[in-house]
This record gives sequence, structure tokens and C-alpha cells, in this order.
Amino acid sequence: MENNQTGHVVPYLAEMFRYQAWIALGKIAHPVSQEVERNLEVAKQSIDLLAELEAKTQGNLSDDENKLIQAMLAELRMNYVDEAKKPDPVEDAGTKEEAATDGETVTASTAESGDTPGTEEAHEEKEN
Repeated sequence: MENNQTGHVVPYLAEMFRYQAWIALGKIAHPVSQEVERNLEVAKQSIDLLAELEAKTQGNLSDDENKLIQAMLAELRMNYVDEAKKPDPVEDAGTKEEAATDGETVTASTAESGDTPGTEEAHEEKEN
């Protein structure tokens, strides 16, 4: 592969998408609200944008830039899959509240039976 240089734009864009994904995964606090918020749909969009950046710049990146993006994608995809396995904190709080008010028992399996956005895509990515 040629050692093309794209300057600082590609690493900057890659870091921007990575940072947004970390925020959406609930791994770091949002810079404005200072709250840790998890939004897997936004995280998936950020990861997909980084993957598209990789695809659209293929053959035009230096080896270091290519390795950087590949490492970011691997790290984010693994964390996305881990987060997708966890119950949604809002739904989890809601099911506990329902159990307390309705008198019905809510098990972990019923609380986790809802579909998590992007779970199928994340598992397909992991398998490939």
C-alpha cells in the first residue's frame, strides 16, 4: 500500500466519530450536560459513519491512518456489543416500578426480552 498522507483531516474526523460513539455508549459524560447518557442508536450511527469514512478513503490513507481507524472500529464495535447485551437503564427502572405498583413479579428474562436497537447488526459485524 502506498504511503499517502491526508494531513490531519482524516484522524480528526475519525476521533470526532469515536468521541461521539463513546458518549452515546455511556462510557463518558456528555460535554454539555455532564451526564452519562446511553443511546445505542446514536452510538451505532457514529460507528457506521466511521466505517463509511474508512470505506470511502480506502487506498488513500497512510498505513498509520488505516491502522488507527481499524483499531477505533474494533474497539467501538466490541463495546457496542457489550452495551447492547445490558438492559436499558430507563426500561429497567420502568419494569421495577411496574412490578412494585402492579404486584406482578418481573424477572430478568422478561425485562431483557425487548429488542435493543442495532443488536442484530452488531452481532453480524462481530461474526464477519
